[in-house]
Amino acid sequence: MSTKRLPLLLLALVVLGAGLNAGASTPVTATRSIPPSVAVMEFPAAAGAMQRPPVEFEHERHVAALESEGCTACHARDERGTLVPQLAATAGIAGRDALIDAYHEACISCHERRAAAALASGATTCGACHVRRPPGVPARAAVAFDYSLHARHAIAAQDKCEACHHVWDQAAQVLRYEKGKEEACRACHGTADDGRNFSLANASHRSCVTCHLARAEAGAQGGPLRCAGCHDAERQAGWTRLAEVPRLLRGQPDLQWVHGDGATFPAVAFDHRGHEPRARSCSGCHHRTLAACDSCHTLRGREEGDGVTLAQAYHHGSSPASCVGCHASAAAERQCAGCHAGPGAAPAVRSCRLCHAGPATAEEVLAVPPRLAEASLDPLPPLSDGFPEQLSISVLAAEYEPSKLPHAKIVAKLDAGARASALASRFHGDTATLCAGCHHHSPVGVRPPACRSCHSETADPLSDRPGLKVAYHRQCVGCHIRMAVPQQGCTDCHAAKEDQP
Repeated sequence: MSTKRLPLLLLALVVLGAGLNAGASTPVTATRSIPPSVAVMEFPAAAGAMQRPPVEFEHERHVAALESEGCTACHARDERGTLVPQLAATAGIAGRDALIDAYHEACISCHERRAAAALASGATTCGACHVRRPPGVPARAAVAFDYSLHARHAIAAQDKCEACHHVWDQAAQVLRYEKGKEEACRACHGTADDGRNFSLANASHRSCVTCHLARAEAGAQGGPLRCAGCHDAERQAGWTRLAEVPRLLRGQPDLQWVHGDGATFPAVAFDHRGHEPRARSCSGCHHRTLAACDSCHTLRGREEGDGVTLAQAYHHGSSPASCVGCHASAAAERQCAGCHAGPGAAPAVRSCRLCHAGPATAEEVLAVPPRLAEASLDPLPPLSDGFPEQLSISVLAAEYEPSKLPHAKIVAKLDAGARASALASRFHGDTATLCAGCHHHSPVGVRPPACRSCHSETADPLSDRPGLKVAYHRQCVGCHIRMAVPQQGCTDCHAAKEDQP
């Protein structure tokens, strides 16, 4: 056993210096930021605890120092010329001790050779690499492949989809391209290597970095060659976006009925073309494959869909891939949050018919063409006793003057936000639905009772219903906070009485 051996990373560098595994067990209180070009090299859990702190490998500094040698100073190329992210010295080596020796031999011997040649070098002692540092969190930003980025790559590849897309031919045991079966990379590549099926990170870096290098060597415009070029959030924000992005066509209909096999509820008219510009990519909804939702999710649920039923896939409130979850995230925007993040914000049963308004049987779905009516809000009603311009709230009259609630102004503010959104206009087809934001238990279209009809002066512990004063402040102040309405204190709403301090 080498006298230099101390516990070091046994995981291959699956990404070229990007912090894979960085901060995997980092406490949430960590404040130190780990740059995207730094890989935290530590043992996997199965290999046991490390005797020394993990090494934070600075890939950017090594690239600069080895610029003349290039990537192959540390990494090998396979038979297809693809750059392999794994450190070449550890290829084919298994076992904790053997890998520790391989990493130390590769790193320390290189440092010693460069030092002897009076070149920029690195540490040769244990403590210089295994440094005890405060906990850190990785600043590595994931690459979100959107329509614009995809279009730029398609243009660079001259629309040769086979440059990136392939399928596995099980019979011939080879990768090949098949037109019409292009999928997102994650459809096949998961979180860990499985034999020759590489993880998403490993496969992406093999393909992307190799292509970027090849284009650079050929003198063509290519993508970033450094970790931060792809994984730094600020640089991502500066990427050039195409003014006009061509539509990705995979045979999807512009408009269709959504109706599960065996479902009894009326079908939903889905505007596929209208949704595409509102998503970053197809994977926003088709989160694994580009197949129809019911190919994995069924009314009963099955293994391919992780047991998630079709109804859950469409209606799960917190999933960004579901219809209701995506709509809920849009409703969390400031102009909507006053109502949708407050008491009684859950969709009512009556809202089902806003989407489920089509034919109810599979035969009717095939026979009736889908149509979507343009949604528009009716004008606000004129001021009246039922729709007053102002209300006086005197719940704190003993300490303050009555609060003058600008009722019409508040409704107009909510109405303007709804009209500015196609989604809100669709769901607020009846302007009376806006009233439910404050009058959260009153039927839509019915004049709501006074708040004190439900909220007494004191709280009702049996129904978990707050007292009147708490209800007013929870509703009004809570809405102001969610909608970022400027406010400083009590007298913003309640004028102080002259005889009160």
